[in-house]
Amino acid sequence: ADDGDGEGEGEAGLELGEYSGLLLKASGDGQVYTMVVRTSAYELDGLEYRHDFRTRAKGFTTARLPFAGFAPYRDGKPVQAGGAPELDRRSISGLALGFYPQRQGVRVAKEGVGLPFYLSLARVKAYRERDEPEVVYLSAGAAAADLAADDAAAAVQQKDAATALAMEEQAAGGAPAGEEE
Repeated sequence: ADDGDGEGEGEAGLELGEYSGLLLKASGDGQVYTMVVRTSAYELDGLEYRHDFRTRAKGFTTARLPFAGFAPYRDGKPVQAGGAPELDRRSISGLALGFYPQRQGVRVAKEGVGLPFYLSLARVKAYRERDEPEVVYLSAGAAAADLAADDAAAAVQQKDAATALAMEEQAAGGAPAGEEE
């Protein structure tokens, strides 16, 4: 239920428990950006999860961000290993994109002076890893047997067509094709 302040308190989050990660397509300026995922843990103790991706200076980049690669952050600082639970994909409450000039390898002269940036987001999708391959491999023997069966069927069709043509010519009173009287 929304209490009217625009924050959407009580809204259902994203349930991505069956998914393996996020796939995003963006056009940028060649700098590093960060996908930020917040869960219900953010409301409790300021815990969020981040995953960096690099854009290209021209054209679109597709970034595959597995949930296992999202690192926990609390109050803007990385959480040491074991200091935070794994990202709960079943209770995602928000997604955001971040740009952190200090992570670009450029020293920012003074507080409040930023580094120019450009990022245009085309789409964000959730993806699944498949347990089974998407391609079915046929052995060379099976493929050869299929080709032989196809060749045999084509030969029968050609023979049937030649027989039908000969029968038509005989009915018309002429000699079969290829024969002389």
